[in-house]
Amino acid sequence: MIGAVICSNFGEREVLGVPVALRAALSLQAAGVERIVVLSDTDPSWLRDDRLRLPVERASRWPAGGALVVGDGVLCDAKALRTVASVEGEARVHEGLEVVLARTDREGASLDAIGRGPERTPHGVVMFARTGDEASRAENALIASLRKPQDGWVSRAINRRISLALTRKLVRTKLRPNEVSAAIMVLGVSSGLIAAFFAPVGLVIGAVLFQLQSVLDGCDGELSRLTFRGSRAGEWLDTVGDDLTNYSFFAGAALGLRALGAPAALWGAGLAGVAIGIVASAIEYRYLVSIGSGDLLKYPLGFGEHDAGARSDETLSSRLLGAFRPLFKRDFFAFATMIAALVGPSALGVALVLFAIGAAATLSAVIASELRRR
Repeated sequence: MIGAVICSNFGEREVLGVPVALRAALSLQAAGVERIVVLSDTDPSWLRDDRLRLPVERASRWPAGGALVVGDGVLCDAKALRTVASVEGEARVHEGLEVVLARTDREGASLDAIGRGPERTPHGVVMFARTGDEASRAENALIASLRKPQDGWVSRAINRRISLALTRKLVRTKLRPNEVSAAIMVLGVSSGLIAAFFAPVGLVIGAVLFQLQSVLDGCDGELSRLTFRGSRAGEWLDTVGDDLTNYSFFAGAALGLRALGAPAALWGAGLAGVAIGIVASAIEYRYLVSIGSGDLLKYPLGFGEHDAGARSDETLSSRLLGAFRPLFKRDFFAFATMIAALVGPSALGVALVLFAIGAAATLSAVIASELRRR
């Protein structure tokens, strides 16, 4: 299918740092079109943007045979485009009396010319961004669309609110998502070093930095989605950065508690959890390399909110971890660990024991997943 962008009067208006017409073209690219035609009387500068990897050409009309057409000054995301593209034959999305998005098999130069037809209500964002007020509302809609259904309790209540506010500022800077990921990784690793070498106050500071890393961890992904700068390297930076932060902090906290004379069972559990987690991560990484991805969410762990139901071959540890998953999601555990550190070393020691239990259960689920696939 061909993607078409009508760009005459409003395409150069920027929404979150990206011209509206370029955002439409990049969304069409993400939605899986084969090539893109731009209906414009001028030669927009964004046609040479390095994020456009598909053939892009200027034309006076889109061709017959199947086109996904975005109207002039219309902001839409890839999710909405996929919804409309999935329709067999003709489909329209209306805003008032105007057709703003269409899937059509007919040749054309204007969405008005194809008239009203089968209407589709898309999942995702489709709205005008022709005036300043419309562009502001479109920004808010795009920001809101970054929330994930798998966000945990703390993410929904605290983390995502902060990260989205920061991301709104970051899109107007020259920072790239991978640069943000690297900075967040440094912050996370620092949490462990401070906890290890500056106890007892270092345990509190390290735990606060651990929670701060959890809050900022959403910014790189949000920035990459808003600016269409996602990459395989970015996936790996995010995945490895999270794991390095986890293992650095809990190893550092264990060493800090040991320096304070805490019971060996507490700090030993922390070190054991780190060792177990590293083994689990190595197995997961091997699978991700085999499928050409760095996104840890693509690892088939076998439990969680996306599973249709309990599997007959699911292990007991997988079922238990699935049932208590909200308590072991990274956002909740980072926040709870910070609270534990503020309470005192003994409470932080309990957090290390819980971390070790979660790491062991995760490794059990990973091994079960490997056995199922074999």
